[in-house]
Amino acid sequence: MSPPLLPKPVGPREPPRAPWISRDGILIASSAFFADLGYQGVTVLIPILLVLDLGLPAYDYGVLLALSFGVGSVVSLAGGRLADRWGRKSVALLGNAFIPLMSVSVLFPNLDLLGALFVLGWWARYFRTPARRAWLADLTDPAVRPRVFGFLHALDVGGGLLAVGYAVSLVLLGVPIREIVLFTAIPLVISTCVLLPVRRGPHDRNLPAPTPAPPVALRRELGPSPVPLFQGLLVAATLFGFSYYAFGFPVLTVTESTGNIPLGMLTFGIYLGVSALAGYSLGKTQGERPMRTLWSLGYLLASVASLGLALSYVTHSDLALFYLMAAALGFATGAVETFEPVLVASWVKASKLSGGMGWLSSSRAVGLLVSNVVVGILFTMGQAYAYAFAFATALAAATLLYSLQRQSREP
Repeated sequence: MSPPLLPKPVGPREPPRAPWISRDGILIASSAFFADLGYQGVTVLIPILLVLDLGLPAYDYGVLLALSFGVGSVVSLAGGRLADRWGRKSVALLGNAFIPLMSVSVLFPNLDLLGALFVLGWWARYFRTPARRAWLADLTDPAVRPRVFGFLHALDVGGGLLAVGYAVSLVLLGVPIREIVLFTAIPLVISTCVLLPVRRGPHDRNLPAPTPAPPVALRRELGPSPVPLFQGLLVAATLFGFSYYAFGFPVLTVTESTGNIPLGMLTFGIYLGVSALAGYSLGKTQGERPMRTLWSLGYLLASVASLGLALSYVTHSDLALFYLMAAALGFATGAVETFEPVLVASWVKASKLSGGMGWLSSSRAVGLLVSNVVVGILFTMGQAYAYAFAFATALAAATLLYSLQRQSREP
């Protein structure tokens, strides 16, 4: 006769694990999704409207972007500093509310008025970005920041991908470009509304709060003084900004080469789709080595991709190669947008984090100022020269960050 089965001893239940992202984090990421669902539709259509519809030279498009990004560097610094004084939520909401100026710009046929409103909308975006990044970092456990910022980038760019999708569909249906751009104001307004219920972080308005310790991997990297690393990152971000041309230029390359506007817009869709997947996957799997991931899968891969775009154009290769290089550039952008703010959040004092994010955005914007002027001129002279310039500057950024990583304590 078999012995009776005894019940298994019941031990204490493990407490449920906290989710890796909070409700507030999801709302901030959702706001980013709706923002890109709006203004990326403007981004993909404006070069077509200006260059192909209005007949303006590509140089004018480059100058318009240079004004947006160049002065945006100062606006970004101001936004970061004001966010540390007035509150990150307040500044993020204020800047986000004025981004729809990009959409309504096409109501005016005059290039001066159109350009002014387009530029003001970009400045509003730069004004809110440092505050939003610091706000998200403030509400996130340092150990999961790479994953959360990767998720933010995935939703951010995912919205842009859908924007390209509806823009292509509406162009194919014969809807005028100006009407499509006006439609983009709707998701931009939703983007601001989604931020309203998000709670303020513990360091908003400089409220005293204990600063959580960074995760083990980042503590090893910091060393006794992270200031030289932070300064080096800003220089590298500026160099990478020199290579970070507006993706309207590859859109124009494909559109002019094929005579097909939707094929040109598809280039932007591939870039955004891969970038979204890269941000989420890298944030989840590569969080322990942020510097190494940033220079290798970010700056260096972007350099290789730009070189590939140049060679693809020179050799008149199949369109599939151009699309492959656009995908590689998207993957690199996913790494950059995920790990640059993660490093800043690890190296800057929590109460000054908005200002630190402002310096990061400003460094990139200065690079973009130079990039879009130089690339606009080179693009007019010969498109391969523009992509070769981006290859060289991204390679310089990768080399600098590689040397900084070797000097740091990151394995």
